[in-house]
Amino acid sequence: MKENVNIKLPTAWTELSDIQLRYVFSLLLANLSFTQVKIHCLLKWGDLKFVRKEGALFLFRQKGRNYLLSASAVNGALAHLAFIDAIPGYPVRLSHIGWHKPFRADFQDVPFGDFLTLDNLYQGYLQQKNSSFLVQMAQIMYNAPKIKLDAVEELSIFYWFASVKQYLSQMYPHFLKVRKNNDDEELSQPSFRQLMEAMNTQIRALTGGDITKEEAVLKMDCWRALTELDAKAKDYEEISRKKK
Repeated sequence: MKENVNIKLPTAWTELSDIQLRYVFSLLLANLSFTQVKIHCLLKWGDLKFVRKEGALFLFRQKGRNYLLSASAVNGALAHLAFIDAIPGYPVRLSHIGWHKPFRADFQDVPFGDFLTLDNLYQGYLQQKNSSFLVQMAQIMYNAPKIKLDAVEELSIFYWFASVKQYLSQMYPHFLKVRKNNDDEELSQPSFRQLMEAMNTQIRALTGGDITKEEAVLKMDCWRALTELDAKAKDYEEISRKKK
């Protein structure tokens, strides 16, 4: 028995296949700790079977051979899966749900109007924890008005949009920055009225108040619209600083 067992593990969300994504989401739904989730993934993806503990060592079996691993070796393997602890840094999603295909993971070429609608639905889910919001999001994201989701697929929708928001906030930090209160804590989720006011403000910022341009703005590429809004937010910040 030896310690140099051959294990190849993914090191990022983007390396996971649909089957692996579904497996991670199913474990998260089981209310396991992140450490427990990573242990399950290590065993499954490393093709390992835990046999027993022998003193300070752990006995595993892989493809008919036994391996004694130290705690440090196990922790080293789990470190490869540390990405599971956080929302993906780059948008990830299932490549298909049933026969339905999604649009681009990073939301390039997605109409700005769809982004606004999805953001409102996402905030609605955060407020009410009602899965119907996730289903409505999937209908847009997979262009499937009659799509049906199981619990794993619902969680995949949440993770996809959460990762999109995080990714875009890094690209457009002036417009999509996380707002804080005086105690440097995240503000509570906005009400539906506040969301609608925010959406209308964004549209007015791009149309310059010209209602005839609204349809064109809503059809505008999401990234292009956010680029313009981020530039306007940056200009506003600079003007505000000069006034102080």
